[in-house]
Amino acid sequence: MAITKIIADSITSGAIANTPAFEAYLSSAQSVSDATETKVQCDTEVFDSDNCYDNSTNYRFTPTVAGKYFVYVNLLGKASGDNLLASQIATIKKNGSEYAASNVQFFTNYEKQHTIMISHIIDMNGSSDYVEFFGYVNIISGSVTFSVDSPKANVFGAYKILT
Repeated sequence: MAITKIIADSITSGAIANTPAFEAYLSSAQSVSDATETKVQCDTEVFDSDNCYDNSTNYRFTPTVAGKYFVYVNLLGKASGDNLLASQIATIKKNGSEYAASNVQFFTNYEKQHTIMISHIIDMNGSSDYVEFFGYVNIISGSVTFSVDSPKANVFGAYKILT
């Protein structure tokens, strides 16, 4: 009985909660320059448990609790026409430096659009550490966007998994 009470008290007090946590997505297509790393401006919050995500200025997550965080991004880059997308990179940056990235190159089998999903576990100090989401799209010609052709196509999120 005593162990049950300790576990219940820990859960209700938030001692083992997965917060801070947030998820945000890009609400409208973001025009970007060809072959230029650009911050993905995920401006619409699905949730933000502790108000640690800035969805209007810096588009960054700065958790106020130290711990290990599961961070994930989903990038949908789109060229203005068929067979124009040559390569694409999704990047998670911690404190302004690349922490993790994933890229795809199409060589001669170019596409119109492509989605990259990446995730990593990142240690955060709970005071000054922050993470951001960047995308890079290289096209043969035309224009390029971070697309919203499908709901929540460009997503950025994180949640605490360990203290």
